[in-house]
Amino acid sequence: MNYNPDEILNHYELTPQEHDLLRKTIFESKEWPEIDAGKINEKEAMEIFIGRVPVELKNKVRQIMLTWPQNVDFYESVFHFINELREDGYKIYALSNTGMEFANFVKNSSMGDYFDGFVFSAQEKMMKPDKQIYQCLLKRYDLKPEECLFVDDLENNIKAASELGIQAFTFKIDRLDELKKKILG
Repeated sequence: MNYNPDEILNHYELTPQEHDLLRKTIFESKEWPEIDAGKINEKEAMEIFIGRVPVELKNKVRQIMLTWPQNVDFYESVFHFINELREDGYKIYALSNTGMEFANFVKNSSMGDYFDGFVFSAQEKMMKPDKQIYQCLLKRYDLKPEECLFVDDLENNIKAASELGIQAFTFKIDRLDELKKKILG
């Protein structure tokens, strides 16, 4: 997926000033990573964010917090590749640093059908690159590290997986062909 707060906010009717204020208030807040870590939930964070904006933006904060997962851009070409892999017998698991609103959105939407299992940071109360979250995935789904390929866009997360004996690949959408070659040979 392309998690980009500016792209997400472009889905809402906002002036440039409102856009900047809401990006800082919500997505760049100290609470945002706390949602991912499971320290606070989205409802608690929403109340904090509402308290930080002028009265005319309070409903926008509510709207964004309740609907932002639907406004994340997903790479269709990646889902086509996932489908190919699953047809060839590969198992695909999601290991994501995210709050439960986005986690539930993924699990309960058609996207959830692309995965054989999930480990979400907010639910586990630990985040990548903490090695325990990788071990949680391995144990939950009875996976052997040397038989897994971990794909992520952040080098720290890749490094942690590698240190556990998991093969790893640093992914950006322009490297999809390279990823295909790595997996399929």
